[in-house]
Amino acid sequence: MENFNTYKKYVVYLMVLLGGLLLGYLFFGQAKPAANDHVQHNEQNNYTCSMHPSVVNEGKGMCPICGMELVPMGNMDQITNEYRFTMSERAISLANVQTHKIISNTMGGEVVLAGEIALNENTNATQTTLFDGRIDKLHIKYVGEYVKKGQEIGTIYSPELYLAQDKLLTSSSYKDTHEKLYAAARNTLGLWKLTDKQIDDLLKSGKPIVNFPLVADVSGTVVEILGSEGSYYKQGDPLFKVSNLYSVWAVFQAYEDQLPLLKMGQEILISSEAFPSEPVVAKISFIEPVLDKGKRIVAVRANVANGKGQWKPGMFIKGKVKIEHTDKQMVMVPKSAVLWAGEHSVVYTKPKSSKPIFEMREVKLGEAIGDSYVVFKGLEIGEEVVTNGAFTIDAAAQLQGKKSMLYAKETSMEQMPVTSDKGAIFPNEVNDQIKIALGTYFELKNNLVSSKSLDAHNSAKKLDELLLQIEVSEGNAEFQSNMKLAKKMVKEILSEESLDQKRLGFKKLSSAFTYLADHVQGFGEPIYVQHCPMADNNTGADWLSLEKAIRNPYFGDKMLTCGSVTKVLD
Repeated sequence: MENFNTYKKYVVYLMVLLGGLLLGYLFFGQAKPAANDHVQHNEQNNYTCSMHPSVVNEGKGMCPICGMELVPMGNMDQITNEYRFTMSERAISLANVQTHKIISNTMGGEVVLAGEIALNENTNATQTTLFDGRIDKLHIKYVGEYVKKGQEIGTIYSPELYLAQDKLLTSSSYKDTHEKLYAAARNTLGLWKLTDKQIDDLLKSGKPIVNFPLVADVSGTVVEILGSEGSYYKQGDPLFKVSNLYSVWAVFQAYEDQLPLLKMGQEILISSEAFPSEPVVAKISFIEPVLDKGKRIVAVRANVANGKGQWKPGMFIKGKVKIEHTDKQMVMVPKSAVLWAGEHSVVYTKPKSSKPIFEMREVKLGEAIGDSYVVFKGLEIGEEVVTNGAFTIDAAAQLQGKKSMLYAKETSMEQMPVTSDKGAIFPNEVNDQIKIALGTYFELKNNLVSSKSLDAHNSAKKLDELLLQIEVSEGNAEFQSNMKLAKKMVKEILSEESLDQKRLGFKKLSSAFTYLADHVQGFGEPIYVQHCPMADNNTGADWLSLEKAIRNPYFGDKMLTCGSVTKVLD
């Protein structure tokens, strides 16, 4: 009975509450506000979600989609273009967004350059033939052999030399009566750089030498062999090249925007992966006066002493140049603030410190100095940039339909694949064709790793035939864009003869195949996206691999393990 009375009491309370709500609606719910009041209400009391602007609520609350705190729509009047948007304070706090105000900076830090060891051309020399003839023997067989001046390097058969010897022997029989004829015959052999000892030995033997010994007139380490046995050569034709490796050149590639930071006589710290603990200090001795129009680079050179022979021509090296502080004012931004969109870079600024408003800004960057980049265009001193949480802010921009890093201007749509979130599913037939093409892509990559130019060409030809079978009109715009890029780059690889040029084409081919690999279904094993920062003249390049271990296709055995895994595609 007691439970029944309690239940009855709660029913009465509920009926009273419902009755009150009904009376409130009848008395106040039908009242229409004045026009001015309606405008005031929308401006001051409507709230929206910074991540989902379609959500509009009369009053504060939480977004029913993402659970974020709603912000007054009055704040939206600050958003005047497609690059600017707002976020709630709660979203900013969750993303741990941090900003940094750009202040006046004086230049200082260091510039890092990539390069390689090259022969010192001032010490190079070429051994040539001294007279026409056929090389019967050539004792110099391999690169790296040391040749000393005066050393016998082979034998030559020369009809012209044979006649000159015979003439000298004939004139020697009447040299007492025809002294001038004898002297002329002897001088002829001297002009061909025969030594007095060779001429005296010839006169003693009394017989012309058929296979005449060749003597080196240069000294150094052989760096290239040009002659071969059994071939005919004219006077002055090169047989091999030598160089004195006690001194070599360190040749670096400097970009156009780095030139103001470099000058003759600056000290540069040179190191290599082979000898990381043995860097050497040299001075910049030459800066190339002409800019490469295609790559926008110049050569910067330093002389390096190589008494121990540790610096090998062709070895990849790194150089660091310290930049002293000057009175020159530079706009610099922390590296953590920069987002990369292909070859372009963007940052997010905060136009008003007191408002949760952000704006995407494309910037042109210069050299990296320490933990910052020099900014040539896009930012001014005094502006506030996001240094932490930029990726989250970019995601918020995409959700709100604003411009983001994915919409950064591209130099050429044919060269840059369209990016998209994973989830595109190809038709079954196309999906199977892409899986087969991926297998041939890995075959091409392995041949580039092994530096097998002919095998790489054959793999590219096979891949070209496979890609031609895939219908480009199938699938979405992202697929069509990347497939067209893949087909174009395979053609370019096939048209190039040098292995280096094939590797440049492979860089763009890998961009397209990264998209295809990320969206293909049922491949059966993980695919590793790997990156080398030194590829393509230090601009960096990606590639795909079925192995986690790094095997660099852009350098082969020169820098086989240069790179790291940046992503795993399941």
